[in-house]
Amino acid sequence: MSFFVHTMIRIEDRSLITDQGGFKDFASFMDFEGGELVTRQRGRTVTRLELNGRAFYLKRNRFDSRELMKTVLHLRWPAKNAVSEWKNILAVERLGIRTVIPIAMGEKRLFGLEVSSFILTEELYGAKPLEEVLKQELQEKLSPARRKWKQSIIEKVAEIAQSMHSSGMCHQDFYLGHFFLAPDDSLYLIDLQRVLHRSELPRRYIVKDLGQLNYSVDCVGNISRTDRMRFFLHYLGVKSLGAAEKNLARSIAAKTDRIARHTVKLLQRRRRRHELP
Repeated sequence: MSFFVHTMIRIEDRSLITDQGGFKDFASFMDFEGGELVTRQRGRTVTRLELNGRAFYLKRNRFDSRELMKTVLHLRWPAKNAVSEWKNILAVERLGIRTVIPIAMGEKRLFGLEVSSFILTEELYGAKPLEEVLKQELQEKLSPARRKWKQSIIEKVAEIAQSMHSSGMCHQDFYLGHFFLAPDDSLYLIDLQRVLHRSELPRRYIVKDLGQLNYSVDCVGNISRTDRMRFFLHYLGVKSLGAAEKNLARSIAAKTDRIARHTVKLLQRRRRRHELP
């Protein structure tokens, strides 16, 4: 049985990763046992590690027969996680959207099917999930300056969404938790392994992304209808909604409700698998 194994390390960081980190080949990344476990899901783990004063996240994907069956039942081809995320990071960067810095990537394939893979990215120093920032900042009545700040954040998120969608890209996990806000208010978009590329993005993918975003806004609280309308108008680049825009808004609201129902079931499954407390 013949496997195809490929590993790539960014040339600027090769000495740090190989000499100080001890990551010499694909196996050394996949078998790494140090660091701090951040996330564990079926077939996937994320570990934080430090090297020479810098912090990195090592995301490792391993073959899981249950996940394979799920993709087959949904008539989907299993994802190439590390390769896809690496390419998507570069594609998003080309749009001028800030994201993580890719450091290293590797995959092991058999007959074109990914058996295992990893991607190493550098930490976004000082940045926090936008969802957490908004929950903290919006608890009390806002001063005029903070209201202006909130408006600017809403517009930045809308611009990222519009830039991706107009370029034929759909995030597919477009929740506030995947936006990170830096101390200088720069906004970053992360977790790009599932980004979909089309020459022209079908409407259903736009509805999916914006429905996910709208659902995560519901979880934050203290986001008014006026705030949502400001986002939608800025995203569309219009001053008022016509019939087509109103129909899109209704579709997004319906998708938000479906996501809410699905999320309850998903959390129950993850708790049964002991992935959540």
